[in-house]
Amino acid sequence: MNIRDQFQSALDSDRREFFLRTLGHRLGISAREIFAGDTPDSLVQARACNEMMIAIWSQLDAAKSAGVAGYPDTGFLTILLSKADTGNARPYLRSALKSSLNFVDGNGAAE
Repeated sequence: MNIRDQFQSALDSDRREFFLRTLGHRLGISAREIFAGDTPDSLVQARACNEMMIAIWSQLDAAKSAGVAGYPDTGFLTILLSKADTGNARPYLRSALKSSLNFVDGNGAAE
């Protein structure tokens, strides 16, 4: 199963909220590490991670708020990829996804 399929499976499961919270947390750690690295692209990469986190927190809030629709689950990864692309932050998204999926599936330790 590829990462897109794993992502969708996590959203379709009873682990959905835990997965999204873990993914948001991992992206927050990435943003902090980006700032610590102080490269020329740091600010735009950290902003992209922040935008992805906002989308995730909004998705979680929409899921809990009656009558409020979030992004469609089938298009949510595309939304995150688009936000990552604004700051050349796909490697951070991929790392956060892999880590979160492993952690949520119980196949890996907290990183």
